[in-house]
Amino acid sequence: MTTAIIDTSTANIASVRFALERLDAPCVLAADPDAARDADRLILPGAVSGDLAAIALYLSAADVCAVPSRNEGMGRIVVEAMALGVPVVGAAVGGIPAVLGDDEAGRLVPPDDAAALAETLIELAHDRAMRAKLATAGRARAQAFSVSVAEARLLALYRTLARERGLA
Repeated sequence: MTTAIIDTSTANIASVRFALERLDAPCVLAADPDAARDADRLILPGAVSGDLAAIALYLSAADVCAVPSRNEGMGRIVVEAMALGVPVVGAAVGGIPAVLGDDEAGRLVPPDDAAALAETLIELAHDRAMRAKLATAGRARAQAFSVSVAEARLLALYRTLARERGLA
């Protein structure tokens, strides 16, 4: 299994290291080369945030995307991974729980809980069927965060407000 650990700039690096020590798999650690300690098990592409092709390449090659953030807005990387069919393990902070839903499209772990992160990654490493189930659910859920869906919702809201104010 290849685990992509993305955006460590908002993560608890001790949690990431703890999980990596217990996960017997190659890992991609993006955005924070200084977090690497076990260099023979890590690919360190550096910051890839502006390179959409590189992000898609790394994510699509992964079996799981871990987002062990300490703080997070919506969690765009979570949506991107789900759209590519990559199961997500995310910290229960910011918008990540809302994006992942009720454990059907990904797994949530408590923030700063290295043991829970490691346990969940190891569980998914050994359960191909669960990864496939999460991938399928994630692809479907990611559609709810697409530009076309957001545009339709915004237009519906504007129409409702215009009707309520007698403008339409």
